[in-house]
Amino acid sequence: MSPSRKFRGGLSIGEIQCSDFMKPGSKLTTITLIILFVIVLISCSIGKEKVLVLKDVEEGSEYRIAVPDRVFALSFIHSVHHTPVHEVIYIQDDNTLVLKETRYSSLGVGMPFDYENGTLENIDGEFVLKFEREFETINLRVSPIPQHMITVGEETYPLLKFTKPEGLLEIKAVDEWSLKW
Repeated sequence: MSPSRKFRGGLSIGEIQCSDFMKPGSKLTTITLIILFVIVLISCSIGKEKVLVLKDVEEGSEYRIAVPDRVFALSFIHSVHHTPVHEVIYIQDDNTLVLKETRYSSLGVGMPFDYENGTLENIDGEFVLKFEREFETINLRVSPIPQHMITVGEETYPLLKFTKPEGLLEIKAVDEWSLKW
């Protein structure tokens, strides 16, 4: 026998070598692959998550924003009062968008104050109109003046990132499969 056959990689004849795992049909290869697969499955999760699809209707481009808590806010500056307005929206299981509340700091022209089957509260100096209004999609003409934006968790996205000024943006929710480590 040649010396390379006797001591391959510091192992003597008869000991297990890395190449033993590579042989087709080897039980050791199959078991190793199964163990690795189980480790990968345990260390990550596969599932559906809610995602907002923002489509620039004129350009046809689409952008996606994950919404892990199913809640986001559409915000803008009111044209008369020049104060922020936040519309809080929840994504249902069937991806229907439900406007749950509108928050603003002052009552007056153009501000809602009464809604059938809803309630208006003043919480820490902010008016909160609570109700439920369902949408399949929200179509919005985006203007730079009211500073339209969308907030998911701690992240805020100016809507002008997704369309040009005065562009039409379609917002809807979908389910997407995701793999998380």
